[in-house]
Amino acid sequence: MGGQAFASLHTPRMRSAVYDHVLKQTLHALREHYALVESPIEAPGKTTHGDVDVLVTGALEMDFDPEKRPWNEVANRLGEVLGAVSSIRHNGMPVVNLAVPWPQNTPPSMEHSPESEEPEEVKYVQIDIHHLHSLERFQWELFHSAHGDLWNILGSTIRRFGLTVNDRGLYLRIPDIELLDRKKSMVFLTEKPSEVLNFIGLDEKTWWKPFSSQSEMFNYAAGCRLFWVRGKDAEEEYDIVGDLPVEGQEGGDAGKKKLKHNDRQRMLKRPIFNDWMTVFIPECREEFITPAMMSQLPWNIVKLILTTRHQGLYTEQKTTRDEIRDEAFKQFNVQREYEEKLASWKLLRHKDEIWREVIKGSIPLEDVDPQFRAASIRTIKAVIMEGQEFQGTVPDAAKQDEHGFYDVAAVKAFVEANWEEAGRVGMERQLAKSRLAMEEKQAKKKRKAEEAVVEVGGGLKVAGD
Repeated sequence: MGGQAFASLHTPRMRSAVYDHVLKQTLHALREHYALVESPIEAPGKTTHGDVDVLVTGALEMDFDPEKRPWNEVANRLGEVLGAVSSIRHNGMPVVNLAVPWPQNTPPSMEHSPESEEPEEVKYVQIDIHHLHSLERFQWELFHSAHGDLWNILGSTIRRFGLTVNDRGLYLRIPDIELLDRKKSMVFLTEKPSEVLNFIGLDEKTWWKPFSSQSEMFNYAAGCRLFWVRGKDAEEEYDIVGDLPVEGQEGGDAGKKKLKHNDRQRMLKRPIFNDWMTVFIPECREEFITPAMMSQLPWNIVKLILTTRHQGLYTEQKTTRDEIRDEAFKQFNVQREYEEKLASWKLLRHKDEIWREVIKGSIPLEDVDPQFRAASIRTIKAVIMEGQEFQGTVPDAAKQDEHGFYDVAAVKAFVEANWEEAGRVGMERQLAKSRLAMEEKQAKKKRKAEEAVVEVGGGLKVAGD
């Protein structure tokens, strides 16, 4: 939440000394009640903090276990342990935001946040506690949340090769599906951090240590075996709806125009990701930033450029999207799932084409009564896609191959030759259905009238008389 969950309480950003003090106390208090309690590694160079994020799992007592107690009760107990004055819970999520008093009796360097504020104003620290239901989920969340913007950086690198990392794990995307339905295109690979880092070519030991600087983190990210940059800006300008082809990252203005909308938003909101796109990647490319260009940049960016010269590096593409897919098949044993998912999607799209384009699209719109046309469409759909007979037989056009696909040309020819007869059949069925409904309505009315006649004292009397 970045320390902004409590609108009515003053939760200013904390200097690192205050943050470290609160984090240490929080971890110590929570380790009395959970087997595992950790905070994700912070981004490099961070001097102020909006809140304190803590992950917990393995409750040591029933009162702290969301599996055995309602989350609101667990959240209340957590608030009591940490001395919270207010809390915010999130529906359906084992997360609680707690506002605790600003630490007292601390050195002067810890007493003031960098924001201007009234000295007498009461201050609080926001602590966000995330409960994970298993060791695997705990380890993944600790991994995925580490180093601030690092996964934004790596995500923009591996995405071009058909890989996606989210809060659940690493996924392989199916190209044929992703532009139309990104969620359905994803095939789960792993939630083990070591397997992810090994697959994308990054050192695991380095990952679990804080980076001393932004430059060090950028160099580490550039060591990903999927990272490479283009040597020259593309002349065309376009905005991608799906993902970019595997043609190397550009950075700068040209690269920004080709970013997904989400990445462009990250550049506006995430300074480190913005530096990666606008400084590090262009600086890796063959045409280095000129002195004139540097004169327009802030000094901290210029300093970064002067201390990390990488022009001409990372310009070689080491692998392709198809090769990464095949490697994923072998390492994670997902080829069968991938192919079955793709086949199912293609069949679904094929049947949708048969219905929308071949059946509906082959019946005229002009000079045809809308009700007659609708009846014709219903009849032909029932024959082709639901196996009903037409004129006493199942036509060849309704037959499917061993994979469930129709002969598109045969279906189209059948529709064009028989839509009028199908319309007449459909209208007759509709009339018969209407007559049957009317008869059932009249029979129901008659039954109700008969039920209203009751036997009273050995005779018949209409109820209510």
